[in-house]
Amino acid sequence: MLNCTLSFRASSKVLRSFLLVGTALISWVPHFTTGIEWALRVGLHRLQQAQRHLDEPWVGIADFTMQIGCKKALIVLRVPVAAFSQGKALTLKQVEVMSLSLSETWNGERVKTVLVSLFERCGWPSHMVSDCGSDIKKGIVDTLLEAPNRASWISDVSHFVANALKHYSAKLSLFQQFQTLCTRIRGRLQQTRFAFLLPPKARAKGRFLGVSRQAEWGLRTLAYLHEKEREPSPEASTLAHALRGLKPFKAFLTTFVRKTTCLNKVMRMVKTQGLSVASIQACQERLGDLPARSPIRKEVSHYLQQYRPVVESTDSPMLGSSDVIESLIGKAKQRLEANGRSELNKSILLIPCMCGELTQDLVAEALTTVRVQDVTTWVTETVGETMQSRRRRELSRPQPQQPETKTAELFADTG
Repeated sequence: MLNCTLSFRASSKVLRSFLLVGTALISWVPHFTTGIEWALRVGLHRLQQAQRHLDEPWVGIADFTMQIGCKKALIVLRVPVAAFSQGKALTLKQVEVMSLSLSETWNGERVKTVLVSLFERCGWPSHMVSDCGSDIKKGIVDTLLEAPNRASWISDVSHFVANALKHYSAKLSLFQQFQTLCTRIRGRLQQTRFAFLLPPKARAKGRFLGVSRQAEWGLRTLAYLHEKEREPSPEASTLAHALRGLKPFKAFLTTFVRKTTCLNKVMRMVKTQGLSVASIQACQERLGDLPARSPIRKEVSHYLQQYRPVVESTDSPMLGSSDVIESLIGKAKQRLEANGRSELNKSILLIPCMCGELTQDLVAEALTTVRVQDVTTWVTETVGETMQSRRRRELSRPQPQQPETKTAELFADTG
């Protein structure tokens, strides 16, 4: 259920199909609403477990979800420091959701209020990681100023590098022309035998997080075209006509791909090794592949150097990436869309179920300790009134009017 794009209603029908195979496989099939209640109770149990104090240092990762309807949620993840000190990028199995907060409007002060209340109840992190969004950054920085320990805020390396690329590349004439050409080539190749050469679509949001894909496509496509043109044929002529205008960008794309390849290697080191004296030094050496006067090299180098004093005072690497929460938000969006949700409602309790190990013992414990009433109370306090509940209240079906009787009047006349 939680690992595939299958709705609760469909999952109940899938289970019912096992009855056709044989009653020995499954004795009874729960209604899909029962499955929803079970999942929500497990989600609330996971959320409550993550709010217990840890005896070891841990790191917080925060981000906003996409806005669905009129609300969006602030999610805070918790991960023990020891979990990401293994030379591998974090996965959803290593983190747990410790806070889900919904609001129609978010600002730095609102974020601070939520985080201070959370950390005073559940303990303070050794440091926090998030993207560079102004609201969440201000809220976290202001919160950590009140921390009893020396906690630091770390900017996510992926968003930092993407913002640097955007700053130095978005306004370049050649970059803009290449983006326009990709759109035109896509229209020329669609529904043709060369559709396998379609350029990658530019993302509507955060397109610079994957901007290297289009540049790499351009170089590979030019190499493919060069091979085809070695032996003149009608097919090669047709392909060259569809890709017209791409060859003059070869020099620009070569330089751009060299730059993004270097930056991707730096990001990979930060994501897998964390921020430490050794990893910062290795990243600085890798940046040597870029020209000494490259502004983006100076920008990324400054990003790394600003954390050197912090990492020198710690014994273990510091987390420098929030990719795991981006992965969680993407998975949650897919899950909510599978259930046809047009707003954030009680289904947001499914998000804690997507983290950590979901074992049979854990599910049994959740269904034993968490009641349906507990879920209802949490939803009332955290989610509040939804659009659907308001629609039902405001646009309720009018009750059919009962025909009036004149019995009372008759008795009144007879006095």
